[in-house]
Amino acid sequence: MRSSSNHYQNRFRLIVNVVLIALQLGIIGLVILQFSEDAVVAYWIIEGVAVFVVLNIVYRKKTAAYKISWIIFVLAFPAVGIVIYFIWGRQRVPKKSKKRWDEVNQRTFLRLEQNQAVLESIDDKSIRKQVELVHRLSDLPVWQNTRTTYLKLGEDMHRANLEAIKTAEKFIFLEYFIVTGGKMYDELMAALYERAAAGVEIRMLVDEMGSLSTLPKDFYQSCAAHGIKSIPYNPFSPSLFKFISFRDHRKMTIVDGRVAITGGINIGDEYINQKVRFGHWKDMAIRLEGAAVFSLTTMFINMWDYSTGEISQLDAFKGTAAPETGNELVMPFCDGPMNPRNPAANTYMTIFANAKEYLYLTTPYLILDTDLTNCILLAARSGVDVRIITPGIPDKKLVYATTRAFYGDLLAEGVRIYEYTPGFIHGKVLVTDDQVAIVGSINMDYRSLTWNYECGTWVCSSPTVQEIKADLMDCINASREVHYSDWEQTAFLTKVGQAVLRIMAPLM
Repeated sequence: MRSSSNHYQNRFRLIVNVVLIALQLGIIGLVILQFSEDAVVAYWIIEGVAVFVVLNIVYRKKTAAYKISWIIFVLAFPAVGIVIYFIWGRQRVPKKSKKRWDEVNQRTFLRLEQNQAVLESIDDKSIRKQVELVHRLSDLPVWQNTRTTYLKLGEDMHRANLEAIKTAEKFIFLEYFIVTGGKMYDELMAALYERAAAGVEIRMLVDEMGSLSTLPKDFYQSCAAHGIKSIPYNPFSPSLFKFISFRDHRKMTIVDGRVAITGGINIGDEYINQKVRFGHWKDMAIRLEGAAVFSLTTMFINMWDYSTGEISQLDAFKGTAAPETGNELVMPFCDGPMNPRNPAANTYMTIFANAKEYLYLTTPYLILDTDLTNCILLAARSGVDVRIITPGIPDKKLVYATTRAFYGDLLAEGVRIYEYTPGFIHGKVLVTDDQVAIVGSINMDYRSLTWNYECGTWVCSSPTVQEIKADLMDCINASREVHYSDWEQTAFLTKVGQAVLRIMAPLM
């Protein structure tokens, strides 16, 4: 199987090289034959600039996949590629924004300290190292005295949201990527209006681009009329790169610093299967009650203060009562373009590297870079039972085609891939070795792992881990397994198209 996969890879590399050379020679020939001497000089100037741009790409601290994509694009279409790279590809955070972010961090993340007694209670050395790494990457600690409840459907999450909101006495924080009008929205807002009338402080942060075409037109006016503070994250600006790239993809509701619900579920009727778009919508979330909620509260205050310029008193939003839960370990963490340590990607790679028996995960978008791919392949090569569940019915056809473009290498090394036959699986869940699980907003794609603000909840030594495993086994049983022989039968031109999509994936 491996030799067949390598054969296609080598053939594709040859085709890419030939096409690039042909493009360059063709452009040179056209310039010489059809244009003036000045145009020839202009062309070589552009080629010279392209070389410097490529050198800039090579020396930047980015993944190999990202570099390769831009190098090919700039060399193939130098005039257009150079301009688009400077507008789109450098991913530079303005110094002013970074300074403001660092100032907010001093008042939020950097005030959270790791409870050494909790850390020292972890007997398993590999788990302890994992916890220490995530803490160093995200500045967020691991907690005990937190009870977790797995919510395996959007309907369950919506009920948990409403139940928690109805108990609020002090404050409610909500942060969502997509907010869409409908039954789910109406019930949520009715519950919020009721608590606002009772004097509960409510803040709501909605991503501007994620909700650009879905947010009810009177949303902000209605919130203001009911005493709810609501703001758009990263509103539309002339900098299209900043507007499109730096998105708040998190989903969370926090009540009184005591209860939090977070995961992959937005506000919209498709998430609770009241509106059928792509078959059955399978999504997951997790409910936290206890000490670890403070990490999610800190994430929200961090983003709110950064977006508004306010200075919130973090300690005023800390919960009081925390349930006794024995040895259950809970570690919410977050990521975003301001953090160069890449907590999400490095956390996943650490888990992949430490898996011993099995590794099951779900993702709506499987668009991997070289590092993640190699970690998954190493796990499979070492005998770990690796299974990945992707949608059976796509929400975006181009992204779905790109997801399938990554199947070949994985299948060739024994990774088992399942497409969720009933519909669209939007959950972002991982479980391994009956020990560790993650439920979050993080897709297995370049955008989530590089550009978006994301969050996840790492759970260990908890009954929740077994519940997640059971749910993923149910998903597998409801799915169609994709075999390597299926991929081999794909038409050659389709594979060439998939290979092109893989090259362009980091630019999407």
